[in-house]
Order: sequence, then structure tokens, then C-alpha cells
Amino acid sequence: MSSNPPRRDFLEEWSLFLRRVPLFHELEMEDLRDVAARIQLLSLPKGAVVYREGDPSDALYIVQSGRVKATTLDFDGMERILNILGRGETFGETSMLTGTSRNATMRVDSASNFLVLYKKDFEGFLQKNPKAAAYLHRVISRRLIDHPKKSLYPVRNPEVFGMSLELGSVEQMAFLANLALSLKEQTRRRILLIDMGPQGGTLVQALGMEPASTPVSALRADDFSDPKIVDKISVLHPATGLEILVLPADMFSGSLQRVLPAFMLLLHENFDYVLWNVTQAAHRKQILEECDCLFYAHKGENDELARMTAGLPDVTRSFEAVLGSLKASSSTKFFVPWAPPGDGITVPHLTKKVLDRIGRAIGKLEVGFAMGSGASYGYTLIGMLKVFEREKIPIDYVSGTSMGSLLGSFYSSGKSPGEMEDIAHTISKAWLRRNIFRDFNWMFHGGLIKGETISMFLRKHLGETEFNNMPIPFACAATDIMTGDGVVLREGKVWEAVRASLSLPLIFTPYKKGNQFLVDGGLVNPVPTSIIASMGADILISANLTSKASERRVSLRRVGMFPASSPGFFNVFFKMIYTMQYQIASARGDLSNIVIHPETGNFSWIDLHKAKQIIPLGEEAAEEALTKIKARLPYFADYCPVPQRTVRSSSF
Repeated sequence: MSSNPPRRDFLEEWSLFLRRVPLFHELEMEDLRDVAARIQLLSLPKGAVVYREGDPSDALYIVQSGRVKATTLDFDGMERILNILGRGETFGETSMLTGTSRNATMRVDSASNFLVLYKKDFEGFLQKNPKAAAYLHRVISRRLIDHPKKSLYPVRNPEVFGMSLELGSVEQMAFLANLALSLKEQTRRRILLIDMGPQGGTLVQALGMEPASTPVSALRADDFSDPKIVDKISVLHPATGLEILVLPADMFSGSLQRVLPAFMLLLHENFDYVLWNVTQAAHRKQILEECDCLFYAHKGENDELARMTAGLPDVTRSFEAVLGSLKASSSTKFFVPWAPPGDGITVPHLTKKVLDRIGRAIGKLEVGFAMGSGASYGYTLIGMLKVFEREKIPIDYVSGTSMGSLLGSFYSSGKSPGEMEDIAHTISKAWLRRNIFRDFNWMFHGGLIKGETISMFLRKHLGETEFNNMPIPFACAATDIMTGDGVVLREGKVWEAVRASLSLPLIFTPYKKGNQFLVDGGLVNPVPTSIIASMGADILISANLTSKASERRVSLRRVGMFPASSPGFFNVFFKMIYTMQYQIASARGDLSNIVIHPETGNFSWIDLHKAKQIIPLGEEAAEEALTKIKARLPYFADYCPVPQRTVRSSSF
């Protein structure tokens, strides 16, 4: 890292620039010239670290051009973005003046120039200019006591995605247009689609628009210093607000190659997300080096994305889309149902659904639903899902514990809330008596009930489906009874994992999976919010079905399972379970953004024959939470409405 003192011919230019910097703008021109004379210029490439959190404070920095990102490490070691700073903004002054170490890591987000004022030079200026010193101390003192208002949405962090698409030209056009429209619908942010392929003009026409009035071929290097240049050469889709820019494949060749960093800076300053198709660009590698993220779409399995990422170490995020597959997607790899497009860009409903999810993933708006344990109280989960379906609340990840794992697996496998409700209504008193008696473990080896009936029930409704074939990513919680450790199940046959997750100790025999004996996940994780967070969800919705034992009633006699002369063992046992799960759920730090807690005090855990009465309680609780949920999703915002686009029917 090297810096250079100012040349004499730069002093006036830098003095005028400092006048526009908030920290200095009230100083007299003579004072500004004095500051400019002490400043040194520092140029850094993308990815360089200006300083790290904990470093000693020896200078303040002014961004002359480019962008810098302030980050810190959370308690779990994950990097969190605190702020994104651009031209005219300052950083490092507070810690420099207070003598404390740096409280954030500053990393260059695009090639940048900084004006640096080192501590000894700054102190020399303050000693020479007492009036200016008093003003600057007042400004910085206000910064120390002012706290930014909390927001539902993260710090604005513009991202440019380099798109590499191994698809035919018509499929590229359909995929790009629909992904960009989904991103616009889901985030309601300012989105730019840049296409450097031969189908660019066709794409604009397919969306019912005319080419830009200013031809790109007429651009000169100097034009890229104009902040409004992108507006002049792009076109606006009137129905959605999506902006499209068509560039020739050799756009950044010759004399224009050197303006690529400046053009990238304009994109960051003017847009929230940019999807840049560089598939056929003449300088593809150079453009990708300047991009923040990568997106690779193709048909079939290959490791091209890994090769691309390895060659671009500064990429912060990467996504992959495999077209033509119905496998379960992950947080970064998406399997997109795909049929060759006909005329235009219309895609089937299932395709749009996955593209919408990719839009939420790019916008960091993926929704996870943690379905807690609670036996018959789990029927409320069906009511919640009915409300989510009616209100079009997307669910991108599901985790479940015990009854939550059973219903979560049904939903994630593709069953609708209505189908789940129909299944629940088949559980009657007679069904319970018949199946419990038939499955009773007369040897009482490991539990009262062998679990064969529930295994047959699960296989009937889930078949031999494995986790990697679930339409919605799913995981469930279990407990290793021999060690007491929590276990997250995400591989293998789903029915086996669910059988383990709902095996309440002493009631069901443990389920042997490998070398483990697994029982109910509610013993250690009754509300599995941590699981959906680890899966990649950004917005965490949890259904907490636990409550104090004093709020619960237990009576096995009411379902005819035990006579009136039965001892109170089961009352004691279930009260113990209630208390344990309630205390665990209460003691855990709540990761959830929204917690749904239905009122089920008038029912017992064993009221499995009362789905009709319990399901509406979940609907009521979900209705109450709707405002909070929708506030987290820009899709439901009143501002910037984006109309629903039509889809075509198709089978895959």
C-alpha cells in the first residue's frame, strides 16, 4: 500500500472536492487548502483491505472515487456488512481522534482512490487552526452520540452479477428476462439487465419496447464520467420498472477497456442489482473480475462454476442454476423445471416459482418456516400453512421437530395444506385405539409403542422419497438418546428421518439409524429455528407450540386409552415433557424474526382426533402475524407495485 503527496496543480482541485465532503464543508477555503496540502493520494484495487478491525488508528480516509465496504465479524464468525461508502464519504476519523483501535474492517469494493490524512498531519492542522478544530470536534462528537435507526431491511449493498449462460440464444433470452422480472417483483429494488449477446435487441422487442434513443456505438471514453449515461443508453420496461441495457460483445475493447472500472462504479451508484450477461463478451474474464457475484446457468452437471470461482477470488457470492431438473434446490444451487420456450418469453408456473425463489435468494429475502413439536397441537401448523398459501407467503425452507417434522415433510414433498387437512381428518378415536393396540410393545423394550404403524403411515404418504428430491428444502431435528446430542437429519429417506424425529421417549421405541438410537427432537430443539437459519433462510418464521405445564391438560382417559383406575404416571410424564420443552424454548436465544404462538390451552397433546377443532387455531394465529411477515417482504409493499406476469401451463 503506497500513497503519494499532492502535486501543486491538484491542490485547488482537492480543496474544491473537500468543500463537498460533509466533514469539511463548513471550513473556510483557506483552511481547506491547508488540509489539501497535507493530504496524500492512495489508490487500491478491488478486494484490497484498507485496514482491519482491531488495527491501530493512524489516519482518516476520504473516498475520492470507488466504493469501500465496512464489515465486522458476528459472534458466530460470520461477516456482517455495516455500511457501504462511496465518493465524498469519510471513514476512520472517529477512532483516530479518540485513540481507539479500528472498530470495523474496510475492504475496497471496486477500484478506488482515497485522499488520506495521517494523524500527525491532522493534528498539525488542528493546532494551527483552533477554530476549525472546534468545529470538527463538534461534528465528530455528534457522530459518537447519534445512533442510526433500526431498519427491517439490510444496509444497501449494490451487487453486480456476472452471468454465464450455457444455453441457446432463445433460451438465454427467456431465462434472463424472467429471472430479471422475478428479481424485480421480489425485491422491488432498482434492477438493470445488461445483455452482451446477439439476442439483446430481440429481448427488448419481446418485452414490447423500442431500442434506446442514444446509440451505444456513439459512446466515447469521456461519456462514462457522466452519472446519467446509463439512463441515456438503457430502456425502461414501463409495466415493471425493469431497466435493460444492450451492449455489443466488444464494447470494452480498445480505448474503452480502461473505462470498465468507472462504468462499474456507475452501476453500483445507480442500481441495487445488476444482472450482466457476459456469455459472449469479448473481454469476459476482465468483466467478471470487476463483478461482485457470479451466476452460472446450464443444463446438466459440471464444475464450470467452481473453476470460475477459483479464478476470481474476490467474488462474494455465487449461484448455479441447472435447467431441466426437478431436484431439490439449496441456498446457492437451484434446479429449475424447464421446457423449451416457444414464441416470446412466457414460462410455465413451476419455472416461475423457482425463478421467484432465486430472486429472493439474490435479494437475501428467502423465507424459512420452523415447525415446532407439540403432538396434536401440530395441527395448528396446517392452519398456518393454509393462511400462507392464501396470502401467497412464500416458504423456501422448512425445518421440523416431532409433529412439526411430520407435517413439514408432507408440505415440503408437495402436499397442499388442503391435502394435509384431509389426511388429518382421517385420524379418529377408533383409528387411534385400533392402531395403538396393534402396535403395542408388550415386551416394553424401549417404549410402549413399536412404531410400526407410524412407519407404514409415513411410507404411505412419503414413499421412498429422499431429501435431495424434495421440492422445498427440508430438515428435521432428532436426539441421540445415548449421548443427548441434537441431530439434524437432511440425508437419506425422509420417512426414516421423520420416524426418528417424532419418537417420544418411553412412548415410541427409539429409531436406529446407523450407530445412533434416535428419539424425539423436541428434547433438545423443540422450535428448530436454528436449522432453517443454517440452511440459508434470511427471514425466519417460527411456530412455537410449547407452553407452561399449568396451561396444559392431560387425560388419556378422554380418548379411551386407559381406564379410570389408571395411575397418574402419564399425567406426570406429559407434564414433565411440557415443562422441559417450554424451558428449552424459553432459554434459547430467539433467532426468529416472527414467532407464531397459537392458543391451544383447551386441548391436550393426545387430542389427535380433533384436527377439525385445532386447525382453525393455527389460522387465527397466522392471521395475527401476517402484518409482521409481509413487512419483511418487499413483494407486498405498497410502493413500486409490480404486476403479476402471465405464465403458461406445461408438464415436465
